Amino acid sequence: MQSKQILLPAPQRHEAFLRSAQFAPELARIPYKWRNRIITAALAKMAWSSWYKIYESIAIGFVREFAEQYVPAGVDLSQSDADIVATAERAAAGVTKMLWMAISETHALQIMEDECASYGIELPEFDTLTDTIARLVDARWWRRQLRKRVKRAFEAGNIRLGYVNYRGEPYASNDAVLSRLAQNRRNAAALAATLVQNENGQQFSIAELAEKTTANKAIRRGELMLRINGFEQIARECGDQGIFITWTCPSRFHAMQHSGKPNDKFDGSTPREANAYLGKMTSLCRSALARRGIGLYGFRIAEPHHDGCPHWHLLLFVRPTAKYKTAYLQDVAGRAIRIMKRYAWRVDRGEPGAFARRLDVKRIDWAKGSAAGYIAKYVAKNIDGVADHRTKEGYVVTADTEGDVELTPSARVESWAACWGIRQFQQWGGAPVTVWRELRRIEESMLNEAPAAMRRAWDAVQKIDGEKRACWAEYLRAQGGALVPRKELVVTLAKDEKTVIGRYGETLRTTPYGVRCSDLIGVVFKSVRHTWTPVQATGARAVAVGVAVPRTRVNNCTHPDRPAPAPPPAAPIPNLSDEAKTALIAAWAAVNACPYPRLIVTDNPPQEGNGT
Repeated sequence: MQSKQILLPAPQRHEAFLRSAQFAPELARIPYKWRNRIITAALAKMAWSSWYKIYESIAIGFVREFAEQYVPAGVDLSQSDADIVATAERAAAGVTKMLWMAISETHALQIMEDECASYGIELPEFDTLTDTIARLVDARWWRRQLRKRVKRAFEAGNIRLGYVNYRGEPYASNDAVLSRLAQNRRNAAALAATLVQNENGQQFSIAELAEKTTANKAIRRGELMLRINGFEQIARECGDQGIFITWTCPSRFHAMQHSGKPNDKFDGSTPREANAYLGKMTSLCRSALARRGIGLYGFRIAEPHHDGCPHWHLLLFVRPTAKYKTAYLQDVAGRAIRIMKRYAWRVDRGEPGAFARRLDVKRIDWAKGSAAGYIAKYVAKNIDGVADHRTKEGYVVTADTEGDVELTPSARVESWAACWGIRQFQQWGGAPVTVWRELRRIEESMLNEAPAAMRRAWDAVQKIDGEKRACWAEYLRAQGGALVPRKELVVTLAKDEKTVIGRYGETLRTTPYGVRCSDLIGVVFKSVRHTWTPVQATGARAVAVGVAVPRTRVNNCTHPDRPAPAPPPAAPIPNLSDEAKTALIAAWAAVNACPYPRLIVTDNPPQEGNGT
């Protein structure tokens, strides 16, 4: 008897093919987390076809196209951090081996470019070939690049497949948050385990010193609010108009709709690309305002929608300048708003909701309350999670758990910004904060014969617990106002160029060592600095090291710039109690005397007193 042939319905045939061994090689590059959603998306693409063999090419083409866009060549998105470290070691060793066969500089450059392309990484551009080679033969450089590449590609895929939204994983995927928390734990352990010693023989862990810098979230939040309040105080005094603006990207940058459903208009843009779009539009807008004689100053804050797409909150104060071209228009804020709307609506102008949602404007009424209140909650919730997390769409984001790890909303925002390299807070206009921080590191004894303008600026930045608060508004007055051009600043940084030896050879680095006052030409008011060197955990003196420092509120150390003789025999190291350490750090914080070094290994032992 002839067997009966059973023809399965088309959806079942399609799914059977997608889950078959024949199709498995196409899914091999796809992370396991994505596969079910990839299959679901492929089934939707295949639904229109019921012909045998036709749907196979549709599925294969869709998966290959997705992998080409979201899975970098040469890396496995499912690999752990240990696997990334191993891959970096292999890549550095491979470049080293291949460079031995190079017959010219052009050939060497081509070898390195091909090796970077095999991992989906762009070849770095430097002035000399030696600088490029020094990085590509270093496993640490590969480790940093691979971590960034894998993290961003995996997060882009999570956004594209709809994992990132308020119904699932808001702001950033759980994978990105867990990776960031693990990185923070590694960094904290390294800071706690790294001891540094100054020229006075006093030892601290970097973790102890970092608590007195803007690395401490509470200090960072306090400084931001101090500057925002200072801008508001200046605006009230000068009669400037205030506006609070929320600037949103066009629909094509959003992976999800407000309802949590996929957005058909999404073109695959990443949050980094969306943030670049906002930066470009606001840059054009600021140029247009400047051409029309409208000055503005204030702050902008980048914050994610529930699907990871950024939007900007702007607290701005505007006033007419001497170049104001429409004097008959007394409403300067209204003129500025019209110009901003022109640029906000410039791209995809005809899409539904563009005029209503792209730019949300609120005028600040001084009679009703503080302007800083408009932006305070965004500062608080995006730094240390003090305020409630309510998305722009109105949804409340609460803490979640992954295993035994708590994923707080502020941790999600911090992970989002770190993953995509997005600067969350930026000052527009006003005097630079770098000069403010440098002034805090100058001792009062340096000001005996200082001009009145210099003394006024120095007094403004000083803080005495329980007696006096630092005043950003007074600092702006001393510098010439909130709209002072850079070339007319009263107090500027004094910078020094030094050749430092780092991991990749000699580098010319510019570091501040004090401030200058325009009223006293040729005189530098030097700031207090310590030279810090790493030491072994046992307390033994380290050799062949130097120090460099990131720009923060209480640091910016100088670097040794010349060979030094061998250090003398180690002197006994003071054994300070916890109370003594706390008191000493507090004293340094009063003048911001560089407590937070970033270590760079060199061949030059530091000399005592080389802290300039």
